[in-house]
Amino acid sequence: MGFGETIIPVVGIVAVFGCIGFVSFLYFRTRHRERMALIETGQDASIFRKLPSIHNNLKYGFVSIAIGLALFIGHFLESATTMNDGAGYFSMIFILGGLALLIYYRRAKDDGLEL
Repeated sequence: MGFGETIIPVVGIVAVFGCIGFVSFLYFRTRHRERMALIETGQDASIFRKLPSIHNNLKYGFVSIAIGLALFIGHFLESATTMNDGAGYFSMIFILGGLALLIYYRRAKDDGLEL
């Protein structure tokens, strides 16, 4: 085992974690500068606080039910037909997941909720 075979994985690992750390540093530094600029101009930094929406629970509930149903239907398609492995699962997850989001937005629109 040569020197190149030993150092390349080490450099790769350091580079990946270094990039993640650098991007995190830039994100937090920029966020701090934005908030300090707001404070200096006398504005409130409360615009950065995102309140949890109860309606997100409804949306995630619809999507979770759809994905569970998609896995059940995908298993049936895979065992009862000659579909390729995984094709039934992925297609059903995307179809039923998208359908669940459409149902959620239709219901939210009918109820007059803000989206």
